[in-house]
Amino acid sequence: MVALRKEGVTDRAIVDAVYICVGFNVINRIADTLDFSVPPPDSFVRGAKFMRRFGYKLMSGSWMRSKGRERTLRVNTNASSRSAQSIIDPYHSMMRLLEDVVFRGPGTLDVKIREAAGAGAEISGTLGEFIKKIAQADYEGIGGHITDLHREGYSDDQIFEATISAAVGAGVRRLKLGLSALRGDSSQAVCG
Repeated sequence: MVALRKEGVTDRAIVDAVYICVGFNVINRIADTLDFSVPPPDSFVRGAKFMRRFGYKLMSGSWMRSKGRERTLRVNTNASSRSAQSIIDPYHSMMRLLEDVVFRGPGTLDVKIREAAGAGAEISGTLGEFIKKIAQADYEGIGGHITDLHREGYSDDQIFEATISAAVGAGVRRLKLGLSALRGDSSQAVCG
């Protein structure tokens, strides 16, 4: 974070960048697991024009959130003197809502399994292997795992929910690491 600050990047901009990286981390895990097709190049050109005009705010839905539900982060701006300042995490309540919906909202896959997948906990059997592969971004043979899950009686909806839970959980773990680094907490382990 020191190098970013030396370049004039604000802590708020770092928070935004961490959330954007987490968002793409989640999206990529879902897309790679479910073998989404890549759109043609002209779609990216149109998307870039949209993003330049509206930014991520419109796509994230953050324009809809209510005020006053942000979280204050204490940030060490100078690790040697431990001087701290407060910055706002404007996405905290939206992230908590996403976690609540994915892990505890209505679904066809048991809530305990979705919560365990999100937490990165050990889950036995083929479903556990599948979730672990998503968490580790290891997509080799993932189609075979999906076939095996179908054979074991898992529906497409349950497989989708397991995918979303594992992907969001991996993103949340990376978010915590990114925000801990911003706060100057170097005690957090590196996430693979």
